[in-house]
Amino acid sequence: MRKVFLAVMIGIMTLVVSACSDSGGDTAQPQTQTTVQNAVSGDDALRITETETAEYTSFSEYSFELAGVGGNYIVTVSRGEQSEEILINIEDSTYSKSSFVITSPTGYVPDFPLTDDYSSSVVNIITNDIDDTDVPDIMQFIFYSDSDSPENGIYRVSRFYTVMSGELREINIVDYGEDGTAAVRDYLDRTMLYHTEADKFICKITVDDRNMLDENGALRDISERVRINTLTLDITVPALISGYEEVSEDNPLYFGYAHWAAANAIAQYFTVTTLNIDYTTPYIEVEAEEGSEELSSYYFKIDDSRFSCVEDLRSYLSLIFTDSVAEKLMSESPMKYCDIDGELYGIAGDAALTGNLGTLTFSDMDISESTMLFRTRQETYDSFGNYTGYTDGGNFMITKQDNGSWIVIQYRYPYGN
Repeated sequence: MRKVFLAVMIGIMTLVVSACSDSGGDTAQPQTQTTVQNAVSGDDALRITETETAEYTSFSEYSFELAGVGGNYIVTVSRGEQSEEILINIEDSTYSKSSFVITSPTGYVPDFPLTDDYSSSVVNIITNDIDDTDVPDIMQFIFYSDSDSPENGIYRVSRFYTVMSGELREINIVDYGEDGTAAVRDYLDRTMLYHTEADKFICKITVDDRNMLDENGALRDISERVRINTLTLDITVPALISGYEEVSEDNPLYFGYAHWAAANAIAQYFTVTTLNIDYTTPYIEVEAEEGSEELSSYYFKIDDSRFSCVEDLRSYLSLIFTDSVAEKLMSESPMKYCDIDGELYGIAGDAALTGNLGTLTFSDMDISESTMLFRTRQETYDSFGNYTGYTDGGNFMITKQDNGSWIVIQYRYPYGN
């Protein structure tokens, strides 16, 4: 058995790269009068009334150390002169200082915290703690739509920056077409990344859990059910180059992530949310057993063409999990299902999420011909939402069956209690 160390730093999932904003370029603009004049127009800027302004003025600034290209820096983030601006001050080891302004994409505003207690949330620092590769720290800024109903349907986007020789540099997103032409995007339409390698991130995992079986009723190969989009950092540009990962046994890290994502896709219906409910059918109250301290439960009819009874659910789980893991999900998870009058019913409502836990990623793995064991770590946060480090996220393990398919033998859903 060989052991591969793949310690992982988390970014704060997944994204599909979307349309470019109006502002861009390789280097962020220094703060000048021209910068202010070229800011997002008043129609696009966030409107804050005098009454509302008091709620948004307590955050002052946030300073941190950043390992950039060509040196280490002290970076201070504060509000710009306009509501759509972020002011960045940079100081190098010689105490030389420079200032830059980041302007929000059109139709978006910065995600400034309400108070200094949450000041670290103004920027997410993605640090290379995976190996000793010389990869600089990346600053991720989140922007929210200034409309309750954005035209593109995207409520949050990200922009990424680093410091190169004392200059703030934006990291654009680059897609290459089949003809080799590059399409540059200067923001992402999602905000969470899985930092899987020193210079690589999973930005989107797509699971097709509606078409798990082939025409013969057999489980389709994992490569046909899961697609993994990645971003690879090219610091010379700088840019994050979009691409896809091979999902195969020859690429065990992403083979593991694919099975983990497929497991999450079904486990969520037992851990954090119920299968689709038919609210046109009256709920049924199931009283607690006499003498029990538990309250009565309210079950609603499930409207999902894949499942007509509990046995259908159990059979579905057996395609992904071993019997023991499947039974644990069904019996111990907060979302319960039962057959009532020959139809499938479930408890409505979402289970409480663990608020102090963030993204879970693989930290290292043990690989053999018949088993893949992935150790995980998960971000932790304090009561103010400030990042505090990692906790053990448990093991994720898959094993190879006689027919060549892989099944989950050890698992925990990462975001539930």
